[in-house]
Amino acid sequence: MKKAGLVLVVVSAMVMVAGCATTPEGPTDEELIQQTLDQFSAAIIEKDIDKLGAILSEKFSAPEGESKQDFLDFMQSAIDSGYLDDAEVSREDAQQTMGEGTCDVYPVDLMSSAGSVSVELHLTKEDGGWLITSLDVDGM
Repeated sequence: MKKAGLVLVVVSAMVMVAGCATTPEGPTDEELIQQTLDQFSAAIIEKDIDKLGAILSEKFSAPEGESKQDFLDFMQSAIDSGYLDDAEVSREDAQQTMGEGTCDVYPVDLMSSAGSVSVELHLTKEDGGWLITSLDVDGM
């Protein structure tokens, strides 16, 4: 009887360990990408340069700024000029195209009192997270 009880305990422990081994650790790439997109949307709506800077790669480059700092300066100027007043961000029609360690998201629609544009965001997986490495703005 004691032997059967011991076997049951060992088998139960093995099942529990096997179950833990198959449980994913941390968020998936899709969840991390959504977090980055949520942070991007919040940064634009809140006009928060620090929040925007936190999700831009150090390798960031775009026509509106050849470096991360150039782009942040451009965005601060846009904020100071009122271009992001009443800003809204819509990802309702956005499609994600996954590559190896990359993800392109288009269209991300930005609307404000100054008008509206569609943006394509290019994300890269860096240090276990997803950062925006570049963006393209339609019509600019």
